[in-house]
Amino acid sequence: MKQIFLLIFTALFAVGCAANCENIKMELNTCKTSLADQDFVIKKQESALRQKEQTIAEQQETIQQMGVDIAELNRQLTIATTEKGRYDERIRDIAGSVREFIKNQMRENRNFLTNIALEDFIGNELIERANSGDESLIVINVAHPVPSGGQINGIGGYFTGSGDVIVKLLRPVGNDYLVVYNKPVQVKAEAPGEQYIDFDSPFIVKKGDILAYYFPGPVIVPYDVNIGINTYAKIRSDHYGHGSRVAADNIWGKETLNRKYSLNYYGIFYTRVDEE
Repeated sequence: MKQIFLLIFTALFAVGCAANCENIKMELNTCKTSLADQDFVIKKQESALRQKEQTIAEQQETIQQMGVDIAELNRQLTIATTEKGRYDERIRDIAGSVREFIKNQMRENRNFLTNIALEDFIGNELIERANSGDESLIVINVAHPVPSGGQINGIGGYFTGSGDVIVKLLRPVGNDYLVVYNKPVQVKAEAPGEQYIDFDSPFIVKKGDILAYYFPGPVIVPYDVNIGINTYAKIRSDHYGHGSRVAADNIWGKETLNRKYSLNYYGIFYTRVDEE
């Protein structure tokens, strides 16, 4: 009996071991498969990582090359900027020299024309006068209208000092006048005296036009009273800019004493003043 029981127990144990061994074998095969899959994934990730590292290396090489190119471009730009600065400076110097030459030529031409009486000077004598001291005044030279078509090249004055004046050309339009030129002029005078100021471009005029002078600050031109004919009015700011209309009553209807200012203008006109 004992032998039979021992044989049965041995058989049962052998069957159990066989079943466990089969399970272990299956689990081992599963682990091998899982390890193989993980190894494949790792190798795939390593390959992707190597590709990214290669891409990064190529990009770094490109960046380095771009740095070299940028440095070269900066070098060329610095040279070009320096050359352009020298060129611009040269152009400015030439332009300044040309402007100064033209101004000198205009001044010499004015003196030449004045000496041989080809250029007309219209207005009052440029002399020292008895009165001065006004401020913010507009003086309209109604006594000396433009004699004919032509051009006004500048103004003359006996200036008591430095200051600003805005020269206006008024043209009759119906019963009123239109401001067709409005030129700011800066006077520089170290001492009182006669001075001529050339315009950078002339006023093209018609017969009957009249000149006006607005002094926004001190009136730096002297005058005599009870002589001559000039309309003048005190205005705090310039109401008559380019294109403005000036009523004739504001020019001719002034109840003021006659004044003669040391102002005139000069130019070339189709009809000479002394031929009228």
